[in-house]
Amino acid sequence: NPMLILADALVSAPDRVLRPGRLRVSGRRILEAGANLRPKNDEEILELPGITLAAGFLNLHAHLELAPLHGKIPHALPFAGWLRQILSLLPGLHSTARTSSILESSRKAAETGTTTVLTILSDPAALAGLAGTLPRIWWALEFMDLHGDPGPARQMERLAAWLSRHPGADWKAALSPHAPYSASPGLYRECARLASELHLPFTTHWAESPEEEELFRSGGGPLRQLLPQSWAHGKLSERLESMPPASLVAHGNHPAETDFPILSARDCVAVHCPTSHAWFGRQPFPLQRFRQHRLPVVLGTDSPASSDNRCFDLRLEARTFHQDHPQVPYAEIWPMLTTLPAKALGQEGILGSLQPGAEADWVGWKVDPSADPATAILTSTGSAEIISVAGRLHRPERI
Repeated sequence: NPMLILADALVSAPDRVLRPGRLRVSGRRILEAGANLRPKNDEEILELPGITLAAGFLNLHAHLELAPLHGKIPHALPFAGWLRQILSLLPGLHSTARTSSILESSRKAAETGTTTVLTILSDPAALAGLAGTLPRIWWALEFMDLHGDPGPARQMERLAAWLSRHPGADWKAALSPHAPYSASPGLYRECARLASELHLPFTTHWAESPEEEELFRSGGGPLRQLLPQSWAHGKLSERLESMPPASLVAHGNHPAETDFPILSARDCVAVHCPTSHAWFGRQPFPLQRFRQHRLPVVLGTDSPASSDNRCFDLRLEARTFHQDHPQVPYAEIWPMLTTLPAKALGQEGILGSLQPGAEADWVGWKVDPSADPATAILTSTGSAEIISVAGRLHRPERI
């Protein structure tokens, strides 16, 4: 039966707040949102006094499986030094630990307002035994070919078969050639072909560090020392030009001016991770250059192995971004967590919104009702009061 949710307010958009907030849902879909909806005879009523309803956030760059590595590596290491330590730690991070990390990290993300996560999956064995997650998840299978062909077509078939065995879970697949220094132009082309044929999101780490920039400029530097002797860098442009439309480029901290026309032609979206940016002590993120080229920027969390965001909390990313870019008000940051990432995933009007026909992915927050709700939510630090993903309700446990 339909359900009518009665709240104090509903954030339809940062500049459009309904008071009181009423949301009518049926199953996993939103039927209506308004201030004057009246109960019908056959529907359940959910009263949420003191609560503001808002769309769930979307995190388009996370590493849910790497939370156990938090605190294992010192802050502000150069990227190549950090990567060297990560490579030494990963063999000890067993699949069962990764599975536990995925479950715990995804729960924390949901309880801080995120209802959709695109997570990089470097160890498919970590999926064994998973029956469900609180938020909906896009599993971006990660590929490198430094030591041979990873067989992306074969691995994607196995992932598709696994997903088919869990029809009740809100899970989908995506592809991720890791980064330009670890994935060849041929691997980028193969992943792009599969993404286009299977209609899947495509994401890659790109222009993350000055060491990557130096590697492709000179063929040397500290990052080169971590790569096999046989490694041949080729042209960075070959990888960029092979990417499919609407590719998600994670980080983009050190873009070359020649990259922008290629990214613009493909309608790429940059996923900036502010707390990771701060953790490495990087130079300011080049926001204005992306805006000049009309390339959307959304926010992600990256991994607790390279940030202090242990809860995958996008509100912390929003606050860190606002500290770094105080000229950008929270009303402009809000779409970077909702409508823009939904559009980037091909889910415009389905996720990141409370409009009729959208998935019933909403979050109830206890914030000052007299305040600007978008700002109040993004500057809050406690967990949400109630979360809905595809109409399934969850209340965080409080002790």
